[in-house]
Amino acid sequence: MSLTDLEPVHRRWHCRWIWAPTELTRDAKVFGFEGQGTEEEHVFLRRTFSLDAVPERAPARVTADSRYILYVNGIEVSRGPVRGDPSKLHYDPLDLAPHLRRGHNTIAIHARYYAEPTPWWIPARSSLGLGRRGAVAFELSLGTERWLGSDASWQALLSEAWRPLAGSGISPMPKEDVDASKLPAEWQEPGFDDSHWSAASEIAPLYVGGDARVMSPPSNPYGALRPRPIPALEGETRTSHIVRASLVESAEAKAPPPEAALADERRPPLATLDVGPDLPVTLDGDGTRLVLLDFGEIVAGLVGIEVDAPPGVEIELAIRETEEPTTESGLDPTSSATFRYRTRGHDDVFESFDPMGLRYALLAIRHASGPVTLRGFQVRERLYPVRRGPEFACSDPLLERIYEVGKRSVAVNAHDAYLDCPSREQRGWTGDAVVHQMVHLTTNADWGLARWHAQMSNSPRPDGMLPMAAGSDLEAMSITIPEWPLHWIRSLWNLWRYTGDRDLVQGMMAGAENVLRWFLPYRGAHGLVCHVDQWVLIDWAALHLADTSSCLNAQRARALLEFADMSEWLGDGGRAAWARGLHAEIRDAFELFWDESRGSYVDHAIDGEAQPPMSQHAGATAVWAKLVPEARVYRVLDTITDRSRLVRATWMEIAGDHYLVTGTPDPTWNVTGQIVAAQPFYRYVVHDALASAGRAEQIVSQCRDWAELLERGETTWPELWKGGTHCHGWGSTPTRDLIVYTLGIQPAEPGFAVATIAPRLGDLAWAQGAAPTPHGLIRVRAEQTRIEIDSPVPVDLDLTGRPVERLESGHHVV
Repeated sequence: MSLTDLEPVHRRWHCRWIWAPTELTRDAKVFGFEGQGTEEEHVFLRRTFSLDAVPERAPARVTADSRYILYVNGIEVSRGPVRGDPSKLHYDPLDLAPHLRRGHNTIAIHARYYAEPTPWWIPARSSLGLGRRGAVAFELSLGTERWLGSDASWQALLSEAWRPLAGSGISPMPKEDVDASKLPAEWQEPGFDDSHWSAASEIAPLYVGGDARVMSPPSNPYGALRPRPIPALEGETRTSHIVRASLVESAEAKAPPPEAALADERRPPLATLDVGPDLPVTLDGDGTRLVLLDFGEIVAGLVGIEVDAPPGVEIELAIRETEEPTTESGLDPTSSATFRYRTRGHDDVFESFDPMGLRYALLAIRHASGPVTLRGFQVRERLYPVRRGPEFACSDPLLERIYEVGKRSVAVNAHDAYLDCPSREQRGWTGDAVVHQMVHLTTNADWGLARWHAQMSNSPRPDGMLPMAAGSDLEAMSITIPEWPLHWIRSLWNLWRYTGDRDLVQGMMAGAENVLRWFLPYRGAHGLVCHVDQWVLIDWAALHLADTSSCLNAQRARALLEFADMSEWLGDGGRAAWARGLHAEIRDAFELFWDESRGSYVDHAIDGEAQPPMSQHAGATAVWAKLVPEARVYRVLDTITDRSRLVRATWMEIAGDHYLVTGTPDPTWNVTGQIVAAQPFYRYVVHDALASAGRAEQIVSQCRDWAELLERGETTWPELWKGGTHCHGWGSTPTRDLIVYTLGIQPAEPGFAVATIAPRLGDLAWAQGAAPTPHGLIRVRAEQTRIEIDSPVPVDLDLTGRPVERLESGHHVV
C-alpha cells in the first residue's frame, strides 16, 4: 500500500476517534448532553509498538479537532490539519517509514482544542458525540492487513501545564500560559514512562440517524475527510540579537500577557545590563530583567526559547513589529500574541504551539533568585514552499528591490492560507488574498496555495454570500465585506487563465453565481445596487460610499464580465448572456457618476444625485470594468494619475477605527479639487486599468511609489502608505506587475496553451526574468531594441508599434 492508495479512497479508517478522558468524553449521552466544552485543552497521546523490520513504505494519515503535532520516535513529523470549514475536515497523508526503526517505536501526538473560535479555526457544529471536545484520528499501515490506529490502547494525558488565556478584540492571537513543572520533559521520546497516564477514551460518533456501532472515521460532523490540499509548510530557523537589556522594579504580574510585560517596560529602569548582542547571555540582578531582541525583519513561525534557570522563574513574551510600542493611526499593530512560561529548573526548552509574526520580542524575566542564562531565542519559520526558478532583474536596482520585498511580503503571509498579516490577525481574508495569489502565480512555480485559498474561501453563508474571512471566527458573522467576494471571483478568473483547470473552475462557479445573485435585491430603479447594509470597504482610503457607490457597482460589473468569460469557456452560453446583460445595465446607468468638468467619475450618489467626492478608485474601477466610453478612457486615466490632484487620506487617520460604527467624519481635503489616492491594496486595480487601456508603459513609474516605504526602513510592505501593520501581503502589486506588464508575460489562452509576451519597459534600458507556467518557465530578456525569449509554449509576441506575431515554442531573438 502506498500514499496514493490512501489519499483518494473514501473508506472507513482503521482507527477510532480518541481524546484524553474528560467528563464529556466519558459520559456522552444521546440526548440531554450539556453542550460544547468552553475551555481549551491540551492532550498528549502515545502508542509504542515493535517492528521486526522497517517496511519500505509506511503510509499513515492523521487529523484532529482542532490542531495536532505528530512525533515519531521523538522527532516532529507533521502539523495540521489545514484551516477550513470543519464540516470538510482535512487529514495529512504521510509516509512514516523514514522515521521508523527496528525494535520499539513510539507515536506521540500533542493535540490542542481551542474551544473558542480563533482567526484560524471555528468549531464544528457538534453532534451527539464529536465536536464537543477535541478529537484525534490516526492510522498507520505496517504491511498487509497490519494496521496501527488510534484507539483505547493508546495512553493519554490531559495536560494541566497550560492555563487558558482568552484572546480579545479584533486580533485574538495565539496565547499560551505554560507551567513547565507540570509539563513532562521528553514525553515524546520512546523511553518515556507513560504507565501513570490513562487509557485514551474512544469517542462514539453519535448522531441522529447514525449507527452507534460504527466507531471509525469518517464521522459526522466532520464530513468526508479530505487529503491535505497543499504541501507541508517549511522554512529556516531565524535567530535574533539583543537590542538592549535592563532591570526594573519587580511587580506581581497581575495583568495577562503581554500587557504585564508592556507594563514592566514602562517602569523606570533600575539599571542597564551590560550584555553583548549575541546569545547565550547570562542575566542577573535584583528585579525584573527585560530583554529586547530583534530579528532584523519581520519573521513568522514558531517562537522558541531555551534557558537555564531555577524552578519557578516566569518568562513572558510580548511581540511587535517596531522597536518601540506604537500607536500609529489605524488599528493598533502591536500584537497580542504571547506566551508566559514558568521554568521547571531543567530541560527548559519551549516552542509555541501556534505561529506568530514579529520583528521584535520583549522578554520579561521575573521571580529569579539567581542568574538566568538565555541560551537561545528563535523563530522556526513555517511558510508555504517557494519553488525556485522564477526571477526578475532590470536596469533599475530600486525596482529589483521592490520586486524582492513584495515576494517576501507574500511569503511571510503564505501559511495554510493567504493571511492579511502574520503579526496582528492571521485571518485568511476572502478579498485580500487576490494580490497574494497573483504574486504566487507569477513568482512561485508551486500554485497549490493559489488554488487552495480560493477553494477554502468558497464557504458560503445560507444567503449565498461568502464570508469576510473563511475558516475563522468571522465566518459566522452576519456582516461581510460585499466586494471581497467580488475580488474572490477575480481570483477564480486568475485560476482559469493560469491553470486552465476545467474541474477546478467548474467546481466554484456555483459559488460565484450565488455571490452575483446576492446583489440583485439591492438594485434600485436605475439598475445600480444601493443601500447595501454590509461593511462596504473598497479600500482603507477615505472613500464616500453611502447610498449608491460607484466603486461597488463597478466592481460588480467587472465580476460579471469575468463570470461571463468563464461561463463561455465552460460552454454555458445562457449564464454568460445573463451576466453580460447585467453588465450592460450597469454600464448604461453608470453615467450617473460622470463629472464632465473634472474628467472622471465621483464616488457616490445620494437619492439619485451625484456627490462631489472623487477618488482614483472610481475612475480606475470604471475603466477596469469596461464601463467607460472609449472616447473618454484616456481622459479618465489622465485625471486619476495627475499627481498634482491626488491626496492620500484615510478615515482611520482622520477619526480612528470608531468610524466603522459611527460613520465617516467630514473630509479634511478639498473634495471638489482633489482626488483621493488609492492605498497599496487597491493599486492593483489602478494598474490593471492602465494596462487594459494600453498604458502599461506607465506602470514602471507607478511601481516606484513604493520607494518611499523602503526609505522608511520597511522590509515588508505595510498595510497603508501611513499606519497599520508593517507586513501586509496585499501591498505587493508591483511584484506581479514587473512580470505581467513590464516583461509582459501572461497567458493568452487558459492554462498557458499560448502565452502573451508584451514587454513595456517604460524608462528601463532592459529587464529580464522568468515566470512559471504549467509547462515550465518562460524566460524573457527585453531591451529597448531587442527581445530574447525561451518558451515551452507558443507565444503571441506583442511589441509596441508592431502587429502581434505568433512564435512557436522554443528560443527566439527578435
